This record gives sequence, structure tokens and C-alpha cells, in this order.
Amino acid sequence: MSSEYGSVTDTTTPKCATIKRTPSRASVSSTYSARKRRRVSVASLDLGQDLARQLVPETPIEEINGDRFVTVRTSTSLPLNITPRTNRIAKAFGLLDDRVLSPTNSPSLFSDRCFRSLLRRSASELFSPSRAASLLSAKANLGARNHFVLALDGPGMSTDLFASPMAWSHANCIGVAFKYDVYFQNLESRAVAHLYRSSLSDGAVHSIDWGGKAKPHLLAFGTTVGDVKVMDAEKRMQLVDWVDGDHGMGGMHWNGDVLAVGRTGGNVTLFDIRMRAEIAKIIGHKRRVHGVKWSADGHHLATGDDSGIVHIWDHRASDILTNSDKNVRMKHKGPVKALSWSPWQHGLLATGGGSPDGEIHIWNTGKMAPSSGPMHTIPLQTTITSLHWSHHCKELLSTHGSSWAVSQSNVHSVGNASAVGVENSLAVHSYPSCQRIVNVKAHSAPVGHSCMAPDGCSVFTVSPKEETIKMFRVWSAPDDKEKNEGSDMTLRSIIR
Repeated sequence: MSSEYGSVTDTTTPKCATIKRTPSRASVSSTYSARKRRRVSVASLDLGQDLARQLVPETPIEEINGDRFVTVRTSTSLPLNITPRTNRIAKAFGLLDDRVLSPTNSPSLFSDRCFRSLLRRSASELFSPSRAASLLSAKANLGARNHFVLALDGPGMSTDLFASPMAWSHANCIGVAFKYDVYFQNLESRAVAHLYRSSLSDGAVHSIDWGGKAKPHLLAFGTTVGDVKVMDAEKRMQLVDWVDGDHGMGGMHWNGDVLAVGRTGGNVTLFDIRMRAEIAKIIGHKRRVHGVKWSADGHHLATGDDSGIVHIWDHRASDILTNSDKNVRMKHKGPVKALSWSPWQHGLLATGGGSPDGEIHIWNTGKMAPSSGPMHTIPLQTTITSLHWSHHCKELLSTHGSSWAVSQSNVHSVGNASAVGVENSLAVHSYPSCQRIVNVKAHSAPVGHSCMAPDGCSVFTVSPKEETIKMFRVWSAPDDKEKNEGSDMTLRSIIR
């Protein structure tokens, strides 16, 4: 029996060591305790007591306010091996300095830095201009080229900076006045034609302007003695001759069949080509009217005179809006010739003053109150000879003559920054920030006048002293898909 019992003991002992039968609660706890003791003893034998004390921190890890999913690393843990690809991804998501890649003992920095990074990215995307808008801007066109695309010789032009000796028609023809002669050129065929020669008694040609879209071949021009003539450039024939020997010539501008003409005595005369007679006379200015400009809808007429006063005349009500109760509300400190109505916002008018004013004022004529000032002012300390709003983006172009020195006590710091380098140049300002985004030296002498193309993308500038006419590609149209490589080539010809 003893041999049988011994055989049973040999067979059952291994089974008890492998715990194949269902153990009791006491046996499981005792086995776990034995395993824990064996694991600790092995560690103590391999690493030693000193290293064991370093691995166990004095403060338990559970007491640290750590991240729920990211384990808190102690100061003795090894740094994370960051690959170049991980670096690039971390930079793209703004997580390069976070605790996931650089372990620290301050878990709160992860959420704060990540939130600030995401906030900066979302704000930059919100306020950054869209790519489509930047392609239309002058910064992507004139700023990239920084040079004219066409140059014409113009000898013998009027040296009066208040003259308007050039205009651009909707038929893509330019008309230019050379003292007593008027020429026009078709920019598509490059054909040049002599249209009119004035006599010495009629005086030199001071201002010219083409008709609108309905009648693009009509060209009106006025002489220094006050005569106004309208000719059909296509048929080379004179249609109307309005004689006014008592008042000289200022600026002029078409509005359909009505032509507004500024006079040296301060009046503005309205002529109708259908009646071939004078239909109205606007009395409001006391000095010579240099600037005359109709709004895009044809309802309002803006005029500026030699004393710096600007008036707005309502064509429908036949009344001056800015002269109610003898209260003049729009004024510069120098002569005003440069006027421009916004084509995309009703009632938005830009005016520019000459010496000693040198400022651009932007007005909201639809919300003007008594004694109210301009919405925006751009001080440049340079003669402003013309203004043009862009048809395709919110930008304003200005041409300039000579500059003058201004004492530091009379000029704001912002004005000093905006007045640098605009002499004899062509500048483009963004709206409503009024920041100058492009500035190109157009001529070596003052720019006397400029006119915009019918597509609203290009501008011709005139420098009488330099006797040169230049064309600049300033903007792009939204549907302009043509990329003519030859457009960057400088062309030079003579207009007569």
C-alpha cells in the first residue's frame, strides 16, 4: 500500500504545481503574493538597492494631475526619439512644443499651448485675403511687374497740371490734346488720326472726354477761352460748337447725352447733345472748377474748385446737397481736381487736394450730416492729380506730382509713413484700411493726368514736362484668363 500511495503522490504533485484544478480564494492570494515577492527579489538582485530607491519616487504617480490617456513621465525617463517626419507633422499642427513630444511635469501646458496654436491658425485663415481676390489686386499685377507696358511720345502737351488732355473711350481709343491739336489712336489697330486743329483765337485745348457706352465715338473738348466742341471721331466731323467767351475752361465729364463743363468763374454748365444747347447752369463755386465727375448711376455730380471746396449736385432734384444753409461740409486746403466715385458702393467718393493740402479724403455722401468730416484721410504731402477706384476689388489708385517738406510738428506719424516715396509716382491704396500696397515711380517729372481703360484694368498716365504717355497694367478682371507673355515687353511708339 505504501508503494501505491507513493505512486499517487508522484502523479498528483505536478498537477498541484500547475494549478490545473479549481483553486480556492486563499490559494490564489497566496500564489500572487509569492509571485510578487519573487519579482521584487529578482529586481533587487539585478539592479541593487541604490537604483531601486531611485526608481521609486517619493510622491506616488497617482497624486500627479496627469493626462488621462498620456502617461506622466518622470524626470529619469528617456527622451522620445523624434524623427524628421514627426517634426514636420508636429509643425503643421502646431504641436511641436507640446508634452506629447517633449515630456514635462506640467500637464496643463499641453491644453493651453494647443488651444493658443489652434486659435492663431483659425484667426489667420479668417482674416487672410482669399487667393482669388489677391489675383485681382494691384499687388499681384502692377506690384509684380513694377513697370509700364506701353510708352508713347507726347511732345507739346499742356504743362498745366489742372488740364485734362487725355481720355480713353469704350471703343478702346485714346484721345490726346497737344496744345492746339487733337489726335486719337485706336489701340487695337495702332492707327493714329488727326482730328482737329484749334485757331489762335479759340485758344489751346484744355480738356477732352469721350462719350459713354452708348456713344463711344463722340469726343468733346474745350479750349482755354471757353469754347466747347463735340466731334464724331469715326466720321471725322464736328457735331456741336458751344461758344462761351466770358468763361474759361475747367474739367468736363459725360453722363449719357449730358455733358458737364466746369468754368473759370465757378459755374458748371450742362449741355445736351440731343438739343445741342445749354440746358442748365449750376451755381455754387466761386473759383475755377477743376474737377468734374458724375457718379456711376448718373444721379450725382461732384465738382471741385481752386479753393478746395467740393460740392455734390443732385441731378434728379436739381439741387446742391453740400451747400444747404450756407454750410460747406466738404473742403480741402488746396485745389481739388482729382475726383472718383466708387463703382461698387453707392455714395462713396474719393477727393484729392493739391499743394499745400496733399491729402486724399474718402466720403460717404449718402450719410453726411452737417459739419461732418470724411470717413478716411490719407495724408501724402504730395500733389494729387487724379484718382481711380478699381472696378474689380476694393482698391484706390492715385497719381502724384511734386512733394514738399512738412515740419514734424504738423504731421502725424502715420502720415509721415504714408508720404514716403510717392512723388511723381502711381500709388494704390487698399480700402477700408487705406494702407498703400503698391507704389511705382511712373515718370521722372510730375504726373499731370491719368485715365482708366474701359475694362477697369489699365491706366494711362501723362507727364507734360517729360512729354511722355505711359500705360500701366494695374489690376486683373475676374474672367481674365489670358496670359500674354508679350504683354511684359516694353513698347514704344509715337502718337503723332
